[in-house]
Amino acid sequence: MTDLKSSKRMKIHSLGRRTDFIFARFLGSVEYKGNHVLVKTPSNPDYHWGNYIIFNRAPKVGDLTEWKALFNKEFSYYSEPHHYVFTWDTEKDDKGEFQEFLEQGFEFDPAIVLTTQTLREPPFINKDISIKKIESELEWNKVIKLQVLCADEKFLNNKYEVFKRNQINQYRRMSEAGMGNWFGAFLGNKLVGDLGIFYENEIARFQNVETHPDFRKRGICGTLVYGAGNIAFNEFEVETLVMEADPEYHAARIYESVGFNQTEINYALSWWQKNRD
Repeated sequence: MTDLKSSKRMKIHSLGRRTDFIFARFLGSVEYKGNHVLVKTPSNPDYHWGNYIIFNRAPKVGDLTEWKALFNKEFSYYSEPHHYVFTWDTEKDDKGEFQEFLEQGFEFDPAIVLTTQTLREPPFINKDISIKKIESELEWNKVIKLQVLCADEKFLNNKYEVFKRNQINQYRRMSEAGMGNWFGAFLGNKLVGDLGIFYENEIARFQNVETHPDFRKRGICGTLVYGAGNIAFNEFEVETLVMEADPEYHAARIYESVGFNQTEINYALSWWQKNRD
């Protein structure tokens, strides 16, 4: 059972989780509750990774009912189960025991955290694109459209565009507050790739790296990560760049090609209502 009454503040070991808090503190709240941490974004309740729980240990047999009950209690702005996201932060790599979660429709999600303190030019530079900070209303709307276009089909429903618009508008607020920028890769006036980089002190975190489906395998992603990352080093005066990626997805290899190295792996269990009206 999870010790929910402990008064000792939970220590966050993961650099990935600590950089997640850059966004959580600006957009919502991070609440330390003994042996777990609540990350809440009431302004965007459809944002799964803005509303979740971090535990100080991996799941064990029998945790499913308790963890769901805790989520339901702490995230009272959901009138009915909307989603559950549980992750854990431990000093050692520990996947835990989670079969009961899978049997109830949860997905097990590993994610690698990659970092670098210096970038190298990608093996193929796309010299046709221009990289610029997103600033105008028109450009921000292009970002929303591209992010929706690139969404994983498993998350798509008629609420997704509302969620994405809220999310990008919040990133826009962070940009206007001087916490970083959103960057676009343009072919003429067409946005073909985009990403965000936001920072706190000496560390900067990438967000939502996407390439237009019709323009992939042209070196756009690597060129954009390299170009925007160098702007972060030069203008934000940060020392370390951080990003998170699916270990099974090819994007991780693109990031490694410009100098990123895997430094940790995190795990999560998630469930969400699919095809909601």
